[in-house]
Amino acid sequence: MLTPKKITLFIICVVIFNLSIAPSYYAEEPIESLEEKIEELKAQVKEMEKRLHYLEPSKPKNISDPPWKEQSFPSNVVPILKVIEKGTKIPFEIIVDKPDYKRPAYEENWHSTTGRWSYIPNRIHYALHRVFTNYDVGLSGWYDFEHNIGISIPMFQNENDLDLYIVAFQTEITDVYTLGNQVVVVGYPKRTGIQAITIKTRGLNPYNKEEPLLVQLTTQLGDEIDYSLISYMPPDFWLK
Repeated sequence: MLTPKKITLFIICVVIFNLSIAPSYYAEEPIESLEEKIEELKAQVKEMEKRLHYLEPSKPKNISDPPWKEQSFPSNVVPILKVIEKGTKIPFEIIVDKPDYKRPAYEENWHSTTGRWSYIPNRIHYALHRVFTNYDVGLSGWYDFEHNIGISIPMFQNENDLDLYIVAFQTEITDVYTLGNQVVVVGYPKRTGIQAITIKTRGLNPYNKEEPLLVQLTTQLGDEIDYSLISYMPPDFWLK
């Protein structure tokens, strides 16, 4: 019958036996081979450290959303319903319309082996929000924009009439209004779907062109779903 004392004695014997054969086992390995294995392990550790750096801060800390310095809100912001009632209704063009689109929980481009879009605070930021804005004025920035939102958007780069791109998830856009530095995108909330629209910046007349635009995604009743802040750029941006 096995007793705790016998089991303990057996384990001690196994350990002693392994220790006794270890020198002869490693002695059969050429020194060069061992050195190569050590270098391989060092390289793996270095690669893992780099990937960890891409994923999270070096030390534990609290990070607000967004995980970068956000632009200030415009100094003159009015209620959404006032923008709808007193503002200007502006035309928009739908360039992406996928009503059955489901946002992925994870994409292969976000893996730490790429590093560029792997930072977890950024990934959480994009998962939290439903509306995103951009101009097509830089290829590198556009490349990041598409990979961060997880879908490709057509780019037009109209040199004579700059477009503002607005991407809305889980919303069917019906109308766009503007008043001052506010742009209100009205729509019906949905469980799935993505729409990308463009509006012409010549249709905007901000109170202060040095302050950002506040783009608000709202319901038909004027309840804010999400918002995005973006600098104002004139329609003749490309000509300057």
